[in-house]
Amino acid sequence: MNHPAARVLAVVAAALAGAALVALTQAPAALLAGAVHAHTGGRVTLGDPSGTAWNGQADIILSDASVDAVREATVRTRVPGRTAWHIDAWRLLIGTLGITLENPAALDSPLVLRADLGGNATIEPDHLRLPASLLVGLGAPWNTIRPGGEITLEWDTLHLQAGELRGRVQAEWVGASSGLSPVVPFGHYRLQADGLFDGAQVRLETLSGPMEMVGNGTIAHGQQLRFRGSAYVQPGTDPSVATQLSGLISLLGRRDGDGAILNFGS
Repeated sequence: MNHPAARVLAVVAAALAGAALVALTQAPAALLAGAVHAHTGGRVTLGDPSGTAWNGQADIILSDASVDAVREATVRTRVPGRTAWHIDAWRLLIGTLGITLENPAALDSPLVLRADLGGNATIEPDHLRLPASLLVGLGAPWNTIRPGGEITLEWDTLHLQAGELRGRVQAEWVGASSGLSPVVPFGHYRLQADGLFDGAQVRLETLSGPMEMVGNGTIAHGQQLRFRGSAYVQPGTDPSVATQLSGLISLLGRRDGDGAILNFGS
């Protein structure tokens, strides 16, 4: 390495490597936004991104990619607040990925995800709050039901290993309402899943309200949900309220007397 030409080449190589590293770490957030849009088939968009791909922020927008371009604008929904992210680029050098997401309008605390090159990942416990209207952006059946109220989602530490996600997730629909019924709210519901994706047990229960929804199911390998339950008006409910809920119940499943059978995946 004492040869002058070798020393020059070493200096040039170091300079190029440094320039490449700077360019990589300063890559604009728009590059990440494009990757997210492509990877999700347009269902998730990072709107108005700023910063870099490693430290940036954007609006998270959901849309039903199954609709045509003319209707797509009518089903786009936006997560409240701006979501900021930090990707630890230096961890990639040792074969691990660390991502932190922050959105005070939706998350109680920063959401931390860690993963390795083997596809194993850990998501730290957190609590998410979102308006139920956001679900319209996911397409059917939500774009028909047009839900109102708030969705809360909380989970213990989740572990992804060998393609299987393990842990406990609990979702609640608080102050549930629908654009198809004048009854506001018609219930408060809880959906809990334990185990996740490989024989996970799923349970739906009603915590309050005139419309009862209950059921049980499993999430089999391959993430296929098999669920059976029922929806009906609570006994003793005012007849006028029952009538106003009848149309909504009919849309939830096959009619069974005054109620409906909820049946998914079978």
